[in-house]
Amino acid sequence: MLKHGPIRTLGAIALLAGAIAVPLYAGDKPRHPQTPAAAVPYAETAVSFANPSGPSHLAGTLTTPPGPGPFPAVVIVPGSGPVNRDGDLFGHQFYRVLADDLTRRGFAVLRSDKRGLGQSNGSVDTATTADFATGIEAGVAFLRSRNNIDPQRIGLIGHSEGAIIAPMVAGKDPRIVFVVMMAGNGIRGDQMLLDRTRKQRMAGTSATETERELTLQKAVFAAVTAEAPAAERERRARQVYLDAEKTHGRPWSPDELAPLLTPWMRSFLASDPVPVLQGPRCAVLALVGDKDQVVMAEENIPALTRALAGNPKASVRRMAGLNHFFQTATTGAFSEVAGIEETIAPGALELIGSWARAHARP
Repeated sequence: MLKHGPIRTLGAIALLAGAIAVPLYAGDKPRHPQTPAAAVPYAETAVSFANPSGPSHLAGTLTTPPGPGPFPAVVIVPGSGPVNRDGDLFGHQFYRVLADDLTRRGFAVLRSDKRGLGQSNGSVDTATTADFATGIEAGVAFLRSRNNIDPQRIGLIGHSEGAIIAPMVAGKDPRIVFVVMMAGNGIRGDQMLLDRTRKQRMAGTSATETERELTLQKAVFAAVTAEAPAAERERRARQVYLDAEKTHGRPWSPDELAPLLTPWMRSFLASDPVPVLQGPRCAVLALVGDKDQVVMAEENIPALTRALAGNPKASVRRMAGLNHFFQTATTGAFSEVAGIEETIAPGALELIGSWARAHARP
């Protein structure tokens, strides 16, 4: 993990950027009782489908309830970075647990490995949010091609970056019947990071240091999102760091700059979720945990509420006591995640499942 400047903020969205996509604990795995056992009361089928926009092969798991169908269906839209179909993070399997709950409620559920992971081809490192959205569109098309799926009753449930991809896809596809946004942001990507830095004052950073860091971050973000060739953007950002080192003695290294120069991060910093959120006309449920340290409730809930105000079928809810992964948490810090027994709070699963059932009716 990088240590200075914007990477402090990047650390706060490490899961958005994919910087911590492996369990961060030592010793024996904590017990996570919600992880499905080997025998489940539904069918699990390995599937694959093509994305016409690339990559050519995406692989995943389709779970279907007992019986012939046709079933209402959900596509799980994962968060950013190298996350597989099960959502393997910190020793938990977040998306597998979510799929298990939804399938027991009568939904067919598709979850897939992101490009370049598992049995999916392509590369996760060069893709942007818009690229990942095409994979979800391909997953919806795949479901509609199956006889045991009701093509008019397909919804999307997205987490973190996936919570913005879901309305992005639904805005283009009026046949999507609902969207659930789990920890989706309502403010711009660069503003999310700046807000995180402001919060760090509570951890002992002085007002002067905070304002100096904010000024530096704004300058770096402006450099890496500028309309200029990649080499020129890197030169400008590097110069911002060099000037800060010369003026304030602030240390830095090229490793600090590298994550900011990726295609994904550049698009994230400049991303404005408001037009995306105003696209879907279907039912939308936006959920934010009040202990989320990535998509912070204080800033994002009002922004989500404003952006979705024109949709009479949209609602925004603050989830008391829950972190970025919708676990019941003490502080919401990433360091707690592996040691929490529950993978997703039962109350969150009940809300999502019952709401989805209500909005998947013909």
